[in-house]
Amino acid sequence: MTRAGGRNDDPRGAGETSTLAVRGASWTAFGVGAQRLAQTVALLVLARILVPEDFGLVALAMLFLSFANRTKSLGLQTALLQFRGEVASAADAAFLINGVITMAVLLLIVLASPLVSSWFGDPRSGAVLAVMALRLLPQAAAAVPSALAVKALRFRKLALITLGDSVVAAVIAVVMALRGFGVWALVAGSLGGATVGALLWWCPPEWRPRLRLDRETSRQLVQQGVRIWSSGNLAFMIDSANRLFIGSFLGVIVLGLYDVASRLVHAPLQSLLGINDRVALPAFCREQDDLGILGDWLIRLTGCLLLITVPASGTLFFFADVLVPVLIGSRWAPVVGPVRALAPYVLVMPLLSMSAVYIARGRTGLLLRFTAVRAAVTVMALFAAAHVSLLAVCAVESASAAVFVPLNLFLVGRILGLGPTQLARAVTVPAAGLVAFSAAALALRASGAGALLGPAASALLFPLGSALVFAVAVFLLRPGIVSEGREVLAVALGRKCFN
Repeated sequence: MTRAGGRNDDPRGAGETSTLAVRGASWTAFGVGAQRLAQTVALLVLARILVPEDFGLVALAMLFLSFANRTKSLGLQTALLQFRGEVASAADAAFLINGVITMAVLLLIVLASPLVSSWFGDPRSGAVLAVMALRLLPQAAAAVPSALAVKALRFRKLALITLGDSVVAAVIAVVMALRGFGVWALVAGSLGGATVGALLWWCPPEWRPRLRLDRETSRQLVQQGVRIWSSGNLAFMIDSANRLFIGSFLGVIVLGLYDVASRLVHAPLQSLLGINDRVALPAFCREQDDLGILGDWLIRLTGCLLLITVPASGTLFFFADVLVPVLIGSRWAPVVGPVRALAPYVLVMPLLSMSAVYIARGRTGLLLRFTAVRAAVTVMALFAAAHVSLLAVCAVESASAAVFVPLNLFLVGRILGLGPTQLARAVTVPAAGLVAFSAAALALRASGAGALLGPAASALLFPLGSALVFAVAVFLLRPGIVSEGREVLAVALGRKCFN
């Protein structure tokens, strides 16, 4: 991004714009997929070295830091994607505002860290939080350059830096864990990865900030950003409330168990939704006036995501007791129940994660109201569940997501002019495939083959066998699904226009 960046008026045709919007999607898929792979491999290794309490302490710190990072951002990164004025001026404003707030938040966290130790009854929790708060600095430094890269559809650079960040973090954490540093291995990995990522964004710099703050530009940027920021923080509140309640009422060790269980469940889901969001948001924003394109591709992308999350959730639900001991060891057996309880969450999330539609169509106010209702209901339910057990918290998390799916589909349908029959195209075949997967999984569990195959072979063959039945059922019900999948894949790889 150069200083010559002016207005965001795009004189190109919709077809060319669409092609550019998805050209980097293969890099996005590579970056997010490789990032999650590095994180998952590191988790599998670290779970065999460290104890649940180590993960719980870092989870507490990340709970506060994630909220702090979201709070200080004011949604300015996402607002830059939709900003139609002078991009350079908006980038300057975002950089300065974010920098000032970051320093204030960092100081506040360091001063408040003793209170955290007192609240959770563990002196290490405050120390871990204070040290990990330093990661806010590299995150702030990388915020605007990364947002400008997404706006310019420079997915290649984004993917490579994301991968570099994750690999560095994983290597540092594993090496230090092997040397006996315990929880500080996770802290050092987090700081090292964030620092390397920030340095890569500025070596060399493609955008140079100026110490100027245009009042009107700042007002527009902050106004739009706050709406997005508010809805995003409410969604984050749902995700973080369970960790806060678990740490407060069930203890740090139980929080460590939840952290590992949720990462096993969410890692593949976050990869899929991360790819979808990073490609769909800028693409939808560029095609925001064409309801036909938006509606058609929302249905196609959602349908494809469901064809992946259905067997994934089925595998977690039916085979968690087989997979967990093989992947991270028998001492983590207490996470089997929570993993199963979180499996429905994986299933329904593609039907709930459609914020790109609201943002692209300028309906951030509606998104905020929807998220506020969902947050209020879910947080109250999580508070009650945290007084019962970890299993209850995970069950509430999944149930809440499922309850709000119909309302989200109704709102998105109204925004894009889609009727129930059109939206049903995305769910009919995956739902039938789920029935086939479940039947195959139950048959395999009842056959007694696990005793003959052994744990490792069962962990591999049982999910594969059920997934094969799922694939056959989907193909029989919708023979054209292969060609449809190829078309979506062609778009995702940038070989076909997004229209």
